Amino acid sequence: MTETVFEILAEGGSLTIERKRNRYGEKFIYHHNEMDLTDEGLEINKSGEYTTFEQPFQLINSKYPWFRLHLATIHEDYRNFVIDELIKSLMFQGITPDELRYSQRDLEKTLNIKLEFGNPPIKSRLQNIKVTNLMKLTEYEYQEYTEESGKADRLRGKYEIWTDEQIYSSQYSEIIRQEYSFETKGKLEVSGNTIIIKNELGQIEYAFPSDKFFVSTTPILSKSKGWFYKLT
Repeated sequence: MTETVFEILAEGGSLTIERKRNRYGEKFIYHHNEMDLTDEGLEINKSGEYTTFEQPFQLINSKYPWFRLHLATIHEDYRNFVIDELIKSLMFQGITPDELRYSQRDLEKTLNIKLEFGNPPIKSRLQNIKVTNLMKLTEYEYQEYTEESGKADRLRGKYEIWTDEQIYSSQYSEIIRQEYSFETKGKLEVSGNTIIIKNELGQIEYAFPSDKFFVSTTPILSKSKGWFYKLT
C-alpha cells in the first residue's frame, strides 16, 4: 500500500513524501520534482528512501520555505508533528504576519488550525483560575429609597451560600456579596460533576462539586510575542 502523507505544490514543481507499507513494515519515499520552464535542461527529479517520516520532512524543512507554498496534503498521523515544526520554523526565522499573509489561510485550512501572532499561552498550559461560591436565592424583597434619603434602591434577599464544608444561610443581606472565593494558578479538569485543579506537577490542589461553585479561567500568557495556534 502506498499513500501520499505530505505534499507541497509550487509553480512547476512539488515536494512529496509517500508512505509505503507491507507485511515487513513501512518506509517513506521523498520526491522532489521541478519542471524546467526555460528549456535549459534544469529539470529536477530526485527521490530518496527513509525509515521515518521525520527524516524526509526535516530535509524539506531545512532547505525550503515550504510554509510559503501550497500545502496540499498532510496525513492525520503527522499533522501534530508538522504543526509543531511549523511554529518552530516561524519563530526561528522571525516570520512576521505580513510575510505569512499569502499562505496563512491555506495552512490553517489544511492543518485545521487557527494561526495567531501575539502573546502565546505559556507552554505549561497553566491558567489563572477564580473560584466563587454559588448562591441560592430563597426569598427576596426590593427596597426603595426616596431622593431625600440619598440612598440607591437595592435588592435584598434571603439566600444560601455553599462553602466547602456546610451550607451557610444569611438573612436579608445583599445578594451580590460573595465572601467564599479564591484565586489560584493551575490546570483545570472536570470529572463527572467534580471540578479538579492541579498544579504544574499534575498534583491535585483542589476538588469540589461543580453545582456548588462557579469557576472562571484565563490563560497565563508569555511576556514575549510569537506564533501559536488554536485547534478549529
